[in-house]
Amino acid sequence: MTELVRVDRASQLLHENGKPDSEIQIRSFIQTVPDLLDWLEQHGREFPWRYTTDPWRVYVSEILLQRTRGGAVAAIYDEFFNRFPDPETLYRADEEEIHDVVSSLGFGNQRTRTLQDVAELCHCEYGGDVPQDLEVLKQPWRVGPYSARACLQFAFNEPHALVDANVARVIERVLDYEMPTQPHKSDTVYELMECLVPDDPEIARAFNLALLDLGALICTPDEPQCPACPLEDCCAFAATRHR
Repeated sequence: MTELVRVDRASQLLHENGKPDSEIQIRSFIQTVPDLLDWLEQHGREFPWRYTTDPWRVYVSEILLQRTRGGAVAAIYDEFFNRFPDPETLYRADEEEIHDVVSSLGFGNQRTRTLQDVAELCHCEYGGDVPQDLEVLKQPWRVGPYSARACLQFAFNEPHALVDANVARVIERVLDYEMPTQPHKSDTVYELMECLVPDDPEIARAFNLALLDLGALICTPDEPQCPACPLEDCCAFAATRHR
C-alpha cells in the first residue's frame, strides 16, 4: 500500500500542520488501510448510484446528493432517471417538472437551476456526453470540486481525493490534523488527501467510499464509536479517549 501513496509529501504536509511525528502517523494510517477496505466490504452503505459507472447517472447523483441524505436521494433515484434518462431529456424538460421530482430533497429552486445548467452543458456543448474534465464539470452553477471529483472517480475510474464533512472529520481525528473552517475549499487539505489516495483506480474508489461511510456511520460528529472503527489503532483521537 505504501507504494501507492506519497508518504513523504503527506508527512511533510502533516509536519507543517504542527505534528512532529508526522511520518510515523502517516505510515501507521497507511498500514491500516487494508482493514478499512475490509470494513467497507462488510459494512458499507448500499446505494443505487454505487452500482453504475454511467457518467450521466453518477454526475447527476452527486449533484442530487449535495446537502441532503443518501436515503432521500435513493428514494427518488428511479423516478428521476426514468423521467430524465439522458441530458437531452432533462434539457428539454420544463422547470416545474424538474422541481417536482427533486423538491423532496430541499433547496428545490437551487437544485433545479443546477440540473438545468448540467443538462445544457452536456447536451449543447458535449453532444450528450458528460465531459471527462475536472474544470468543465465544475462549470454549472453550484457544482463544486467534490461533485466534479466524485464524477471522475466513480464514472471514469480516475483516482481523486474527495473532501466532504465526513472525510474531513475522519482525517482530522485520525491524524490529529487541524482542519480549516471549510476543508472542502482548502488546496492544502486536497493536496494532503491526494497524497493519501492510493494510485490505483479500484483501490482509490474503495478508499474514498470507506472514508465516506466511516464518517457517516462510525466516526460521527457527536458519538463516535471508536471500538467499532477499523482505524482505531492508528487514530490520535481514539488514543486520547483511552487515556
